[in-house]
Amino acid sequence: ECRQEFPDRNLRGNRALANLAEKARKLNGIPQEKESKHHCEEHQEELKLLCETDKKLICLVCGDSREHKSHNFIPVKEAVGIYKDRLKSSLDSLTEKKSAALEMEREQKQKISQIQEESSRLQSHIKSEFTKMHQMLTEKEQ
Repeated sequence: ECRQEFPDRNLRGNRALANLAEKARKLNGIPQEKESKHHCEEHQEELKLLCETDKKLICLVCGDSREHKSHNFIPVKEAVGIYKDRLKSSLDSLTEKKSAALEMEREQKQKISQIQEESSRLQSHIKSEFTKMHQMLTEKEQ
């Protein structure tokens, strides 16, 4: 191998080549060295904005385009916070509803049990009374 050193130059990263290399690593199962950031397929820029109108992540270049003219944007980090809060609120609400439903289920099962006990008690009472009446009628016949 050559091992010849070259003078330092101002080198720029090639985002398209980096994306291809990243995809090749994924295909080969090679773990990535650092956390992957999502990039715009059109401009190879990092997705930093959420277009609230279209509900999709976009880069700064897309944000200045005609396609998103007069749309509302918020930074991704802010959007993450907002959506986390909404999700937590929804989760809390659903947890409360689940607890209430479980309590209602418990109460209904208790009522069913009480009704079954009362039904058994009434059946026994009716059988007992029927037996008494039957015996009384049998005695009168004789």
